[in-house]
Amino acid sequence: MGKLNYKATKGTKSEKDLAHDFSRFVELAGVDIHYEYQDSKEETLIVLLHGFGANTYSFRKLLPELSKFGKVISYDRPAFGLTVRPKSWSGENPYSYHYQIRLLDEIIKSFSPTSKVILLGHSAGAAVATEWALSNQERVKALILEAPAFRTFRSGPKPASKLLQSALMNSVGPRLVAGFKKAGTKILYRSWFDDSGITQEVFDAYYLPLEIKGWEAAFWEFTRNGVQSSINRHLAELSIPTLVITGDHDQVIPTRDSISVSKDIADAELKIVDSCGHIPHEEKPKEFMQSVSVFLSQLDN
Repeated sequence: MGKLNYKATKGTKSEKDLAHDFSRFVELAGVDIHYEYQDSKEETLIVLLHGFGANTYSFRKLLPELSKFGKVISYDRPAFGLTVRPKSWSGENPYSYHYQIRLLDEIIKSFSPTSKVILLGHSAGAAVATEWALSNQERVKALILEAPAFRTFRSGPKPASKLLQSALMNSVGPRLVAGFKKAGTKILYRSWFDDSGITQEVFDAYYLPLEIKGWEAAFWEFTRNGVQSSINRHLAELSIPTLVITGDHDQVIPTRDSISVSKDIADAELKIVDSCGHIPHEEKPKEFMQSVSVFLSQLDN
């Protein structure tokens, strides 16, 4: 039985209090998942996985363009966005890395039980996408890895760490991450080559979840359990059409790391977006979509 420490929180609202016109919720794997969806005449399902600290807003403007290639779903991973944060659980920890793989599996089974799938993962979300793809290669039509966090953050805090899993840290941890807004702002600005593109709308969308009661406890639980990935050691086992895309001025996941990942995956294509940082799909959406469209169009030729 697991439980979050909700004693220290600056948030006052629930996830559904902050829902917007694009919001949809579905209960999967025991969690009320927040997602955005774009229908399509194509049967292929395209699943978008955001990076650390992001949410569905990050991909929102791409959904109409991507729907030319299939039905599109973008969802908030547990501890982020407006996905409802479980306060307690029995069995598998919903903030763990393995749970994220299970959740992605449940989403695909729910929205497209038989058709082919295209996975697009950004940064830490790329690890989750690739992990599922590796075990389900016959289902995957294509894999798009945007600034994949395989090299720089190949594993996070180890679940077995006695200190991280101690009752003391369960109490102190949420208070430690309560100042994330300041650190997160620095990361956000480092993620853009030209930070003039970080409008008030962008800033507000990234920090909306900090209004949620207990976000600190969920964020801490994810931090110590949700970033363990060994996918970096298995890239050569992939035999899926893959596009690796990154910015030429990525200060979060160095551009050289994305280049290295592309070399480890057989026949992977590489696209480097000029004058761009860590989030090409937000900073340079036209260039990003052009590269993705060309790549996906080639699959049917």
